[in-house]
Amino acid sequence: MNTQKKEIDIIDLLTALHAGRWLIIGGTLAICVLAGGLSFLLPKEYEATVQILPPQEKKESFGFSSMLSSLPIPALRLGERGTPSDISLATIKSVTTRRRMIEKFGLMQRYESRTLTDALETLADNTTAAMTEEGMLGVSVLDKDPQIAADMANYYIVLLDSTNKRFAHKTASDRLDFIRGILQEEDKRLDDKMKRLVEFQSEHNAISIDDQARAVILTATSMRTAVMELEIERQRLILSGLGPNHDKVKQLEREILLRQGTMAFLSDGSKPTDNTMPENKSLQLKLEENLFLPLKQIPGVAQEYTNLEKDVLVQTSLLLVLLQQEAQTLIEAKDATSTVQILDPATPPEIKAKPQRLLIVFLAGLLSLIASVSYVLGAVYMRNLQQRWRERHETTPEVL
Repeated sequence: MNTQKKEIDIIDLLTALHAGRWLIIGGTLAICVLAGGLSFLLPKEYEATVQILPPQEKKESFGFSSMLSSLPIPALRLGERGTPSDISLATIKSVTTRRRMIEKFGLMQRYESRTLTDALETLADNTTAAMTEEGMLGVSVLDKDPQIAADMANYYIVLLDSTNKRFAHKTASDRLDFIRGILQEEDKRLDDKMKRLVEFQSEHNAISIDDQARAVILTATSMRTAVMELEIERQRLILSGLGPNHDKVKQLEREILLRQGTMAFLSDGSKPTDNTMPENKSLQLKLEENLFLPLKQIPGVAQEYTNLEKDVLVQTSLLLVLLQQEAQTLIEAKDATSTVQILDPATPPEIKAKPQRLLIVFLAGLLSLIASVSYVLGAVYMRNLQQRWRERHETTPEVL
């Protein structure tokens, strides 16, 4: 019996839909016609789109940063979470950019906005900025005038470029001031280190340590050989019968003393005293004015000279790096090249983007169809409820 009742209900529903078919069809058609007519009253809007290449990470061309970039370590991004594309999109969507758009195109009057906030919201609704499926950065603008839509889309890119340049120049200018401040300090330090090196060279007659050490060793060896030869000659004269007070013997002794005094100076830097050459003052050499370094002092002088020279070289290298950074930063501060590369500039569209009349008619017809069917089925359901209620009360005996 339940199956029979269910079949009767389904048949009733189908019968009701058949009976109300003209209402459903007529109502749906009427709503579609009405929606289509109203869609013609809506203003036409055109969408213009500009596409640019995604901005790339900026790499240093020379200097210490380029040396770091060659190392197998990941780049650090302190305080930066977004990619350059994300930053560009945020710049386009920023309130500052939209304010400049409103001022440029008089959008408060164009949008008939009472406040600036209303104009900002309307412009945000009419603007779409996102990455395309191909990885390009696209900016689309809706407007009633196709030319205005194209001009607004292109002007977004102009504002993006000017904003990038402004921040880049400001950053470069601040960094340039910082680098120049360090340059002054490091240049002064280099002057101090060079003065100390020059003073050390003057004090120790240290012009070329290696060459001077080699010259001292050769001279000392030659002097020692000469002393031995003179001593042999003196002994030969004495053995030949000449006395110790003979003029030739005394001459050889003076030459031996002179060379020994010079060897003493070459060895430890002590100056020959007057008692070593008492008879011939003209033979005394101004050894304190020569370029020989005492053998005993060469290791210490060479070590100190190396340290001073190393300080100068390190300071010079640091100054060279800073000069390179200064030149690079100066170029960045004066750089006027575009920061964006336009792939497809926005042009006035020939086909409207809104209203989409077919979509409006389709949605209105679909909603009308659903409403009509619901009305017919609801009417049948209510009629059945009323009939059951009557049948129940008619079959129930009256209670006295």
